Amino acid sequence: MKKEYYLYVGGQKVKVSEDIYKVYWREREHEKYLEQVDRKNHLLFFSSLNHDGNFVDNLEDKNVDVEKVVATQMMIEALRNAMSKLNNDEREIIERLYFNDETLRAVAKTQNISHPALIKRRDKILEKLKKFIEEI
Repeated sequence: MKKEYYLYVGGQKVKVSEDIYKVYWREREHEKYLEQVDRKNHLLFFSSLNHDGNFVDNLEDKNVDVEKVVATQMMIEALRNAMSKLNNDEREIIERLYFNDETLRAVAKTQNISHPALIKRRDKILEKLKKFIEEI
Protein backbone atom coordinates (compact mmCIF):
# COMPACT_ATOMS: atom_id res chain seq x y z
CA MET A 1 0.00 0.00 0.00
CA LYS A 2 1.36 3.39 -1.02
CA LYS A 3 1.61 6.11 1.66
CA GLU A 4 -0.71 9.09 1.18
CA TYR A 5 0.35 12.68 1.92
CA TYR A 6 -1.92 15.47 3.09
CA LEU A 7 -1.58 19.17 3.79
CA TYR A 8 -4.11 21.44 5.41
CA VAL A 9 -5.13 24.37 3.25
CA GLY A 10 -7.67 26.80 4.68
CA GLY A 11 -8.60 24.25 7.32
CA GLN A 12 -9.28 21.59 4.67
CA LYS A 13 -7.30 18.37 4.37
CA VAL A 14 -5.90 18.18 0.81
CA LYS A 15 -4.21 15.14 -0.69
CA VAL A 16 -0.83 16.00 -2.31
CA SER A 17 2.05 14.14 -3.93
CA GLU A 18 5.05 13.07 -1.89
CA ASP A 19 7.25 15.64 -3.70
CA ILE A 20 4.90 18.54 -2.89
CA TYR A 21 4.63 17.37 0.71
CA LYS A 22 8.41 17.25 1.14
CA VAL A 23 8.97 20.62 -0.57
CA TYR A 24 6.30 22.22 1.64
CA TRP A 25 7.82 20.94 4.86
CA ARG A 26 11.37 21.74 3.77
CA GLU A 27 10.32 25.35 3.09
CA ARG A 28 8.39 25.48 6.35
CA GLU A 29 11.43 24.33 8.34
CA HIS A 30 13.63 26.83 6.48
CA GLU A 31 11.21 29.65 7.41
CA LYS A 32 11.34 28.60 11.08
CA TYR A 33 15.13 28.61 10.95
CA LEU A 34 15.20 32.11 9.41
CA GLU A 35 12.78 33.40 12.08
CA GLN A 36 15.06 32.00 14.80
CA VAL A 37 18.04 33.77 13.24
CA ASP A 38 16.04 37.01 13.06
CA ARG A 39 14.96 36.71 16.69
CA LYS A 40 18.55 36.04 17.72
CA ASN A 41 19.52 39.28 15.92
CA HIS A 42 16.60 41.17 17.54
CA LEU A 43 14.78 41.93 14.29
CA LEU A 44 11.11 42.92 14.28
CA PHE A 45 8.72 40.95 12.07
CA PHE A 46 6.03 42.22 9.74
CA SER A 47 3.80 39.56 11.27
CA SER A 48 4.01 41.44 14.55
CA LEU A 49 2.41 44.52 13.01
CA ASN A 50 -1.13 45.22 14.15
CA HIS A 51 -3.88 46.25 11.73
CA ASP A 52 -2.72 49.90 11.83
CA GLY A 53 0.79 48.96 10.72
CA ASN A 54 2.33 49.60 14.14
CA PHE A 55 4.54 47.18 16.01
CA VAL A 56 2.57 45.65 18.84
CA ASP A 57 4.39 45.28 22.19
CA ASN A 58 7.75 44.84 20.46
CA LEU A 59 9.26 48.23 21.07
CA GLU A 60 8.72 48.21 24.81
CA ASP A 61 11.45 46.31 26.59
CA LYS A 62 10.06 45.24 29.97
CA ASN A 63 13.63 44.81 31.28
CA VAL A 64 14.45 48.50 30.85
CA ASP A 65 13.55 50.86 33.68
CA VAL A 66 12.89 54.06 31.71
CA GLU A 67 12.82 56.21 34.84
CA LYS A 68 16.22 54.89 35.87
CA VAL A 69 17.63 55.56 32.39
CA VAL A 70 16.32 59.15 32.47
CA ALA A 71 17.66 59.71 36.00
CA THR A 72 21.05 58.34 34.95
CA GLN A 73 21.12 60.62 31.90
CA MET A 74 20.28 63.59 34.11
CA MET A 75 23.10 62.69 36.52
CA ILE A 76 25.53 62.35 33.62
CA GLU A 77 24.49 65.78 32.34
CA ALA A 78 24.91 67.27 35.83
CA LEU A 79 28.37 65.72 36.09
CA ARG A 80 29.36 67.09 32.67
CA ASN A 81 28.18 70.52 33.72
CA ALA A 82 30.08 70.32 37.01
CA MET A 83 33.22 69.02 35.27
CA SER A 84 33.15 72.02 32.92
CA LYS A 85 33.45 74.31 35.97
CA LEU A 86 36.74 72.73 37.08
CA ASN A 87 40.05 74.22 36.01
CA ASN A 88 42.20 72.25 33.54
CA ASP A 89 44.42 70.60 36.17
CA GLU A 90 41.44 69.51 38.28
CA ARG A 91 39.57 68.18 35.25
CA GLU A 92 42.66 66.28 34.07
CA ILE A 93 43.09 64.59 37.46
CA ILE A 94 39.44 63.48 37.62
CA GLU A 95 39.40 62.30 34.01
CA ARG A 96 42.59 60.30 34.41
CA LEU A 97 41.51 58.71 37.72
CA TYR A 98 37.86 57.97 36.89
CA PHE A 99 37.52 57.90 33.13
CA ASN A 100 40.92 56.52 32.11
CA ASP A 101 41.25 54.21 35.14
CA GLU A 102 44.78 55.34 35.89
CA THR A 103 46.19 54.65 39.34
CA LEU A 104 46.74 57.31 41.96
CA ARG A 105 50.48 56.65 41.87
CA ALA A 106 50.70 57.02 38.08
CA VAL A 107 48.76 60.30 38.12
CA ALA A 108 50.79 61.61 41.09
CA LYS A 109 54.00 60.85 39.22
CA THR A 110 52.92 62.76 36.09
CA GLN A 111 51.69 65.67 38.27
CA ASN A 112 55.07 65.70 40.10
CA ILE A 113 53.37 65.43 43.51
CA SER A 114 53.37 62.75 46.19
CA HIS A 115 50.74 60.04 46.38
CA PRO A 116 49.25 61.44 49.66
CA ALA A 117 49.19 64.95 48.18
CA LEU A 118 47.23 63.68 45.18
CA ILE A 119 44.72 61.96 47.49
CA LYS A 120 44.11 65.26 49.32
CA ARG A 121 43.79 67.11 46.02
CA ARG A 122 41.42 64.48 44.62
CA ASP A 123 39.22 64.70 47.71
CA LYS A 124 39.04 68.51 47.44
CA ILE A 125 38.14 68.25 43.74
CA LEU A 126 35.41 65.69 44.50
CA GLU A 127 33.97 68.00 47.18
CA LYS A 128 33.99 70.82 44.65
CA LEU A 129 32.16 68.63 42.11
CA LYS A 130 29.62 67.64 44.74
CA LYS A 131 28.87 71.32 45.51
CA PHE A 132 28.53 72.12 41.78
CA ILE A 133 26.08 69.24 41.33
CA GLU A 134 24.05 70.21 44.42
CA GLU A 135 23.68 73.75 43.04
CA ILE A 136 21.90 72.45 39.96
